[in-house]
Amino acid sequence: MDYSTQSYFDIQYDDQHIVTIKPFAETASNETGILDRIQQFVALATDLLLQKEVRGLIYSCPLNSNQMDYLPLFNQVLSGRFDPEIILKSTLQALQWKSLGKPIVSIFNNSCTGIGLTTMLWSDYRIAGPGIKIGFPESKFGLFTGFGTTICLPQLIGPTNALNLLTQARLIPGQAALELGLLNEIATDFDLCLLHAKNWILENSKQSVSATYSAMPSAEFEAACSAILKKTRGLLPGSNAVVELLKTNPALSLTDSVAAETTRYHQVLSAPEPLHMVRTLHKGILKAQHPGRIESLGDYKVKKIGILGAGMMGSGIAYEAAKAGIAVVLKDVTIAQAEQGKAYSTKLCDKRLAQGQMSSVQQQELLSNIQPSAQVADLVGADLIIEAVFEDLELKAEVTRQSQPYLAENGFFASNTTSLPITALAAATDRPERFIGMHFFSPVDRMPLVEIICGTQTDQITLQKAIAVTLRLGKIPIVVHDGPGFFTSRIFFHYLLEAITMLLEGVPAIQIEEEAIQAGFAVGPLAVLDEISLELMVHVYDQFPALHNSQRRAYAHLNKMIANGRKGRKSGHGFYNYDPVSRTKTIWRNPALSISEGPRSADIIRKRLLHVMALDSYRCLEEGILEETIDGDIGSILGVGYAAHTGGVFGHIDLITLPIFIEECQSFLSYGEQWEIPQSLKELADRNFNFYTGFDSNWTGKQPVN
Repeated sequence: MDYSTQSYFDIQYDDQHIVTIKPFAETASNETGILDRIQQFVALATDLLLQKEVRGLIYSCPLNSNQMDYLPLFNQVLSGRFDPEIILKSTLQALQWKSLGKPIVSIFNNSCTGIGLTTMLWSDYRIAGPGIKIGFPESKFGLFTGFGTTICLPQLIGPTNALNLLTQARLIPGQAALELGLLNEIATDFDLCLLHAKNWILENSKQSVSATYSAMPSAEFEAACSAILKKTRGLLPGSNAVVELLKTNPALSLTDSVAAETTRYHQVLSAPEPLHMVRTLHKGILKAQHPGRIESLGDYKVKKIGILGAGMMGSGIAYEAAKAGIAVVLKDVTIAQAEQGKAYSTKLCDKRLAQGQMSSVQQQELLSNIQPSAQVADLVGADLIIEAVFEDLELKAEVTRQSQPYLAENGFFASNTTSLPITALAAATDRPERFIGMHFFSPVDRMPLVEIICGTQTDQITLQKAIAVTLRLGKIPIVVHDGPGFFTSRIFFHYLLEAITMLLEGVPAIQIEEEAIQAGFAVGPLAVLDEISLELMVHVYDQFPALHNSQRRAYAHLNKMIANGRKGRKSGHGFYNYDPVSRTKTIWRNPALSISEGPRSADIIRKRLLHVMALDSYRCLEEGILEETIDGDIGSILGVGYAAHTGGVFGHIDLITLPIFIEECQSFLSYGEQWEIPQSLKELADRNFNFYTGFDSNWTGKQPVN
């Protein structure tokens, strides 16, 4: 091989005939380079190992951080530049290094994931520097990693551990990787890693290296496979492939194993679901959190936040702000209530401290940022005041009027509301242009989304500041416009409405819940209703300017349940019965509702729950509540638990195609007004419109791209 023709790698020989291969520092990550880079690395390493005088080989990850991303890989697939034959040949060649009889060491000097991590598993011995994390996070996008992963990994750590690592999207620190068997050693710096690698090569012959675990499946492994498929409902192509390959590979030859894995890898990369998930949950989130969104603010930095209401939401927002290093005044009616709100942060800190995720010093710093108060004057100088009191227009208006005078000169006011119109709430202030909605989700410390709602008078600088605060808190912002229920709450109410509608039609409650989960929803709609409380749902309906017939039927049914003391989980009775001793719940069979005769199609139930939210999402787009489809997709998954494998509400429509979506929605028209289809959507269906092509949206503003 002519080493001068390769442009990616630095090759160093030492006087003991050990060769070291390192990639040149962050070489340009052109999108055609992933397969080329791996092919060249494997060919280079193979050629060196075949040289008689070479005693052993040391290498670090051949891919740079950009090339371990998913977007370049998908762009190669979408453009037709992805060649499975390159993967097949390179993987087989790399896995045959073991037959050459020379020790090989890989060195981790940075965190490493996905394809990059797999290339490191081709070695006999793995050494890491400090502070690294490794893993296969791509499973959360419906993907898995090929290149011999499903062959090497179970031989190193056993099939059950391999299955868990490949399907749970966890990144594990170096020490955990060492205990698991992924790493053999941890050193304090790269130079020491290199020294230890050379010593290991000099001290070990190839014959002394062998796998510790049997890769043959066991009863434990079979149980783990069943648990994974139950959790993912079989909706994630990558997890399905991993289970299949880990089960079948042990019975195959090396050549057949590599061929089977490469075929499944190409199939998964070519499937629509992973593309949709990467577009929404990776690229979409990167765009939402990009600092370029707030460039116009310069060095703007919020220093003090006032929070009105120390309930669950207010306390959660206070914790997140304090964690971000912001001074927080947490105000409630009494100091006792405010102190109780701060205690929530203490509880969260104690938990993180026990798990080793926080030091006692960090805990003290965080808690010192929160000042409980019952005095409105303590809000003085706040850059932002967030109102998080009960969903009542008059109450919110009152606390807004009381606290607004204490805002800093350039401060702004935000309402954390589920559904109350921002424009109406802004009427309580004399600066409506500095008023905005910031809808956090509960529990705030675990829910990453913030829905930012612009009122009709909200100005751009206030919007930019709200985005800046959201990013400072480490959250993911989507931006929507004012209207009843905004976006997330509005489509969520349609999900809940459809469940009640089916219940009143005679569909068994247990079947509705089960099919919602099988469709990919995070939680069944009736369980959600119990969690938020039936009274709150009725209260939200009371805020709507008008209700159509389906909504009125649901409203009446909820009120009957409330009158009978079935108010939700907190009352012990709702759509479920709750046992306070065992802390279990069982679905309630309402004797007042008849069960319709004959089986109900599981497919129809799933489609109604998925379609009804997607259909109303289009209405939000048409009405200008949403400006961008990606905000709808992110919001639907992260805000209300929509089926993640679809990529979100608009991804769902593209998956089944718009003409079929329209046809199926029309077949549901007899179930209620929620199924009425906008004429503009029918016209788009006539053109076979797609909301996306690859990663790019075909919708700009209120007009789709032709």
